[in-house]
This record gives sequence, C-alpha cells and structure tokens, in this order.
Amino acid sequence: MAEAAVGAAVTVRAGTHADIPGFRDLGEAVVPPTYGPIDEAYAQRMLDEWWVAERFEASLAVNTHLVAECDGQVVAMAAFGLLSRSHRDFPHVTGEREVMWKLYVHPDHHGRGIGSRLLAEVEALVEGDELWLEVVDGNEQAFAFYRAKGFVEVERVGDGVWPDDVWLRKDLRGTRRR
Repeated sequence: MAEAAVGAAVTVRAGTHADIPGFRDLGEAVVPPTYGPIDEAYAQRMLDEWWVAERFEASLAVNTHLVAECDGQVVAMAAFGLLSRSHRDFPHVTGEREVMWKLYVHPDHHGRGIGSRLLAEVEALVEGDELWLEVVDGNEQAFAFYRAKGFVEVERVGDGVWPDDVWLRKDLRGTRRR
C-alpha cells in the first residue's frame, strides 16, 4: 500500500462485500507484525482462517463492519456483533455479549487517530451497555490502547495450544454520544 499524504482525508463508512479484497490486504499488512512475534504459527492461522473471503462474507451477513478509507484504499476496519452469531463456540460464556471482533489499522496509518475514531463509532452503534473484545495474550500494543479507552480485563481463556484469549469489557453507560 502506498503511504498516503499526512493530511489526506480519512472517511468512515459501512463495510460491504466490495471491501473484502481490501480487508484481506489489510490483514496481510497487520497480522504478521502484530501476531508473528507472539506466535508465528498463530499469525498464519489467523490469515488462513479469519482473513479470507469466505469468513468475511459470513461475517458481513451477521455483523456490522466499518471501514476507514483514505485515497480509495481500506486503511482500517472494525467489525462487531452479537456473540451468539459468531462462527466460534464459547462454552465459558453465559448470556449474550456485543463483541468487537476486529479493529485494525494499517501500520502506515498508525498515530492518526483512526483506531480511536473507529472505536468511537462502534461504541455509538452498540445497542447494549457493554462492549466486549478479545485480545491475544502478548499483544501489548492492543492492551495499552484498549486500557487507555476504558476497557478492563475480565477473563482469560486458553486451550494450551495457542496464545490465550484475554476478554476485555467496557461499560458504555454515560460514555456514548447519541
């Protein structure tokens, strides 16, 4: 991806099926440097299982996707929806959760406030009083970002094979614009 001019405008809009190639390109740019140092095999698994067209097609059918676009390129994306509509099983969870499944910003666009802007948009759209998300144990950059935004660690779930999933939650009462 060519680096955009520093002052180039970023627009946020709803994601569509036409964005799937851009989502994959974003995954190729963000997953290896983010997860490779934690567990290289896990990073490859993410790309192979969760950053493929079929997964995005299924996700677009049941989740809300937001795209940050600059000069016609997808530079960031967020996806969120109900836990009950996930493709994965969560036997440790009782009740329903609204979960932000993805929030990624292309490394060339870090530091421009795009992640904060997408998170604020997600928080405004969530219907309940809480927003949940998972962070892979060892992803300190994500932990720092989410803690600074008011998320707190609630639980860790591991399978002994892959890095633990750390669930974070934010109470949205009184913090959202409506």
